[in-house]
Amino acid sequence: MKIFLLPVAIFAIFAIILSSCKTIAPEQLPDKNQNIRYNQVGYYPHSIKEFVVADYEASSFQILNDRGKIVLEGELIEKGNWEASGEHVLQGDFSILTKAGTFYIQLNTGITTSPFYIVPWVYEAALNASIKSFYFQRASMAIEEQYGGIYKRASGHPDDHCFYHPSTGKEEGLLDSPGGWYDAGDYGKYVVNAAITVGQMLNLLEMVPDAIPTDQLNIPESGNGIRDLLDEIRYELDWVITMQDDDGGVYHKLTALTFGPFIMPEAYDLDRYIIGKGTFSSLTFAAVMAQASRVYADIDPAFSSEALVAAESAWDWAVENSDVPYRNPEDVVTGQYGDDEFSDDFYWAAAELYISTGKENYLDALTQYDQPYIHQITNSWKFFIRNMGFHSLLINDKLTESLTEKHLALSDEILAKIESIPYGISIDHFEWGSNSDVLNQAMILCIAHHLTGEQKYLDGALRNTDYIFGKNATGYSFLTGFGSKQVMFPHHRPSGADAIDEPVPGFILGGPNKDKQDSQHVEYASDYPAKSFVDLQDSYASNEVCLNWNAPAVFVMGYLEQVMR
Repeated sequence: MKIFLLPVAIFAIFAIILSSCKTIAPEQLPDKNQNIRYNQVGYYPHSIKEFVVADYEASSFQILNDRGKIVLEGELIEKGNWEASGEHVLQGDFSILTKAGTFYIQLNTGITTSPFYIVPWVYEAALNASIKSFYFQRASMAIEEQYGGIYKRASGHPDDHCFYHPSTGKEEGLLDSPGGWYDAGDYGKYVVNAAITVGQMLNLLEMVPDAIPTDQLNIPESGNGIRDLLDEIRYELDWVITMQDDDGGVYHKLTALTFGPFIMPEAYDLDRYIIGKGTFSSLTFAAVMAQASRVYADIDPAFSSEALVAAESAWDWAVENSDVPYRNPEDVVTGQYGDDEFSDDFYWAAAELYISTGKENYLDALTQYDQPYIHQITNSWKFFIRNMGFHSLLINDKLTESLTEKHLALSDEILAKIESIPYGISIDHFEWGSNSDVLNQAMILCIAHHLTGEQKYLDGALRNTDYIFGKNATGYSFLTGFGSKQVMFPHHRPSGADAIDEPVPGFILGGPNKDKQDSQHVEYASDYPAKSFVDLQDSYASNEVCLNWNAPAVFVMGYLEQVMR
């Protein structure tokens, strides 16, 4: 590759600070050329900066500043054909450009992208929106205009008199279980997905204590002296703890018997049920409560103690009831989140309890339930559980001698995959929630960088993050509210029912999904796996939002914002 760096006029960074917290969402212009795939939000000054040109004949490129002046020229590199997208791919690299400013990519044929930024805080606005999306998912609470702006809504689902479904083992009574987050595009609340979601964000705060220090995200708790992310997570944990039975076992979910229509929460009139109780939900509860007991110890000692007691009680129940799988009863059709293999769940719970208590029985359980050091693609709420145990042990400097080598070997496998794929990303297998697979692998690479300081791992995490913001075969930015080609019709009930043109911002979409489970009523434009995405509300298989897809985005962007400035 031949690159020429040309002079750039001094750029006044403060000219692009659009608010006191440096929100930098670019002007939303239509994407001028779908064949150029790039990070539509932008790049850090000293990050790797790559883009691809798909199915288009060109030989070179230029980077233009906001005055139309050429600041860099380079040649496109042949990357071959990508079977997953059916495209011939060229790559451009302008990593040498480190000046801050607003820029465009222009090919030698004259076609030009929409603008993007190079700035030290390039993901700050996206990160803050990703965190605040959890606030917009709060159940049992009105989203007031002073906090939600145009996305204000009335309170729904008080969940103060929920019926016990027979699958809980109870035949009568009601449970008060208010609060928490709606899980996805529906109005259900699920313990197992709450656990991994909260756990990943707590991982970040344990690994990088200074990450996300803000107390100014404009949520009801802002200004109380506690960082807003911890306040938001606490809203979910306060619900999760209500789902524990008196004997220590944990109920599986709180939903209606079926999904409701696309209506606002306050219009919802289906009865709400406490459904199921089993080994999976009890172990993931034990894990995240043990983890929370550490993180909140200095903030709220009483809650910390309560969380640890609840965690150990749930563990004891799971040990006595070690093979109680969950499957939806015949009269229930809401999200299943089922599992019938619990060794990885025991491993994660044992890891968190060992770190929090130092007790030998939990260390023994780690040996008993030892796991292969792999990342299993798809359904992170089920298959990323073992990784959660690995990560917490590494972050808290437990068993690091035996685990670090394995973690770096896995990270090197991910880097090798990135090098083998023309788009420079780490997956070519696209199933339900593929965007979370990309982000989870970026999370693995961030931890590898934290352990070693090696640039190659940071570059890999940055490449995967570029994919989320537009350097992918669909050309979409997969975070609502960001990018020049935005997703406008997510499978998300409030966004579909609120009569506002733009969806609620800050949500990661599921992403390309070769299985297209909704294809009977949704028409996809392409059969290629990497293009199996459609921006339609009905496409729950590719275009739904979900808590556990946002959590690794918060982790990765939170880490990058700390190490790249």
